[in-house]
Amino acid sequence: MTQPQSDTPDSADITGPADATDPSDTARAAASVSPADLRGRPRIAALDVIRGFALCGILLVNLPPIFGLGVDGGARDFYRFYADFVQNRFFPIFSFLFGIGFGLMWLTARDRSSRPRLALLRRFAFLGILGGLHQLLQPGEALLPYALAGIVILLPATWIADRWRNGVTVVLGVILLAVGVATGGGMAVIPGLFLVGFAIGASGFLRSVLNHPGRVAIAGVLALAATIVGFAGTDYTTRQINQWINAGLGILMALTYIVAVLLLLRTPAEAVLKSVFAPLGRMALSNYVGATVILVTVRLAAPDLARFDDRGGYLAGVVICAAIIIVQVIVSTLWLRRFGQGPLEKLWRLVTWGRSPERRHQRRGHSRHQRQDQRRDRLGAVTSSRE
Repeated sequence: MTQPQSDTPDSADITGPADATDPSDTARAAASVSPADLRGRPRIAALDVIRGFALCGILLVNLPPIFGLGVDGGARDFYRFYADFVQNRFFPIFSFLFGIGFGLMWLTARDRSSRPRLALLRRFAFLGILGGLHQLLQPGEALLPYALAGIVILLPATWIADRWRNGVTVVLGVILLAVGVATGGGMAVIPGLFLVGFAIGASGFLRSVLNHPGRVAIAGVLALAATIVGFAGTDYTTRQINQWINAGLGILMALTYIVAVLLLLRTPAEAVLKSVFAPLGRMALSNYVGATVILVTVRLAAPDLARFDDRGGYLAGVVICAAIIIVQVIVSTLWLRRFGQGPLEKLWRLVTWGRSPERRHQRRGHSRHQRQDQRRDRLGAVTSSRE
């Protein structure tokens, strides 16, 4: 997409003048602002890359339940690797980024809407409806829990006074995250990750961290060291019986993955990472739902796929997932060049905000020009008849 985008994970948020309080002043200010001024702040490319990277991992996580893959025979060792390095490792990343996206959105929501919470409630309601439909294809999917957690956890947090909000939400988020890990992880970590992400997104902490790779590296080293200690002090059976251990390792490994990607973005690998993962991340909602549709279709078309090899179909599934990722990278890149937003992202944004101020301004200008042209035509017709 050629035009600048906002910091939000899914749309090009457009903000009006923040200091125009009187409706007439707002209208005059909006009329004097150029389309370039109406566009939001540039997207944080690193978030798109991490989101796209996490989306690839989530696709692998969704593979066994959709394909009905087992853990018998030769699949046992493969599944152990999957459980230790994939399962519950990418879901926390996605949840954390969702909270950050909401925090970034809240920074501009109050300026672009007189009833920002109602707009965000519509946003979560749309996500909940989409998640309910998605549940029909993939029971246990994340969109519906995200919508519910957003309504119950994130929206109420916006009522906290500005001076206290970030501190309160991060403390409460850490507490809820600890409770979620202690209860075995899974969906239980969503509230804590949402609130921690919200606090980071709604403050200047995010950009500060991104501008100091040394701090990022220190966090990664600590997370990696704790992960190694956790694996060295337990075995696979212990981690599976005591799910809180597995959940804690999942959070640590998610942080390690995030740091690894951020540091790679500081190397010559940046161009490759952005070209591959950023388009996936910018169309994360469309790609997430689309991948499920493809997997379910393949499963229905080839019901015996799980017996494709001696590893219970995992090899075939991984190949299919890789093919889906390649296709989605290509389609997302081409789609964004042409349309700027994914189809579900565009619909989601429309439900949230309606038409943007820029488009309303353009439409009013277009109607005004049409009326002027019509008056000129009528005047010309009258003049001609008199002659």
